[in-house]
Amino acid sequence: MADLRVEMSSEKERIKKDRAKSASEEGVGVSYGAVLTLLAGTAVLAAAVYYPNSLIVGELRTLVEKIENQTKPTDHPTPRDCYDIRAQNPNSTSGVYTVYPGAIRRGLDVLCDMDVDEGGWLVIQKRSDGSLDFFRDWTEYQFGFSNQLRELWLGNEYLHLLTSQSMYELRVDMTDFEGESRFAKYKLFQVGSRDTKFRLTVGGYSGTAGDSLSPHHGMLFSTKDVDNDQASGQCAVSFKGGFWYSNCHTANPNGQYLKGEHESMADGVNWKTWRGYKYSLQTITMMIKPL
Repeated sequence: MADLRVEMSSEKERIKKDRAKSASEEGVGVSYGAVLTLLAGTAVLAAAVYYPNSLIVGELRTLVEKIENQTKPTDHPTPRDCYDIRAQNPNSTSGVYTVYPGAIRRGLDVLCDMDVDEGGWLVIQKRSDGSLDFFRDWTEYQFGFSNQLRELWLGNEYLHLLTSQSMYELRVDMTDFEGESRFAKYKLFQVGSRDTKFRLTVGGYSGTAGDSLSPHHGMLFSTKDVDNDQASGQCAVSFKGGFWYSNCHTANPNGQYLKGEHESMADGVNWKTWRGYKYSLQTITMMIKPL
C-alpha cells in the first residue's frame, strides 16, 4: 500500500508540473493538446491505483509523451495548398510542392503556379499538348492521373478535400492555336464528396473568355462508365471526356485534343463562349486558390 501511495503521489506531482508548463506556454485557455494530455494523465493515475505493478502504467506514460509531442505547435505550419506555400515563402517559384489538405497525412504532390495573378494557384487540370488521353473511367477521375505534369487531372477526391477546408476561387487560363489567350475567374468553386457524386458548386464569373462554366453549377460528375448527367444519353461518351456534364455542356476541357478547328460536334477541348463547339483549344489550365 505504501508503494501505491508513492506511485500516485509521483504521478500527481508530474501532472501538476505538466499543467503548469502547458499554462505558461499557451497562456489563457486550454488547448486541444492539453486536454488530451490531461485525459491520458488521468488514465495513468487510474492504472496506478488498480494495477500498480503492471506494465500498463509505463505504456500509458509513453502515450502521454507521444500526445504531448504530436500536439506541440511547430515553427513551420504544414501547407494546405499552394497559397500557404507562397505565404510562407514569397520567393517560391512555380513547380511541384507537397501539400497536406484535409486528412492526408503523407502529403499530396501538386503543381503550383506562382506567376499568374499574384501566384499561389494550385493546378487541378491541365491540357497542353495532347500527350495524355482524358477519355477515362470513374476511378481514374476519382483519384487523378498525369503525364509528368504536362497534362493532368488532380482527382475528385483531392478536389473535395481541398475545397472543403476553405472557400476557393477558380481561374481558367486558355490559349488557341492562333496565339490568343483568354481567362475566366469564378469567385466560388467547391467540389462535393463522393456521396454527392462530386457535385460542382461554381459561380461569380469575371474575365475575358466568357462564362462557359456557370451552366454546369450543381451538376454531378460523369465519366464513360458512370452516367450522372441530365441528358437522355451519355454526355461523357458522346463528347469523349469526364466532367460535370448537364445536358450536355458549354465547357469541355477534358475532351479530345483535336488541335483547332474540327468537323465533329463539341467533342474537343471546347469553351463555347470563346471559340465555340468546333474549335479545340491548344492549352487550358484550371487552378484554385483560397479567398
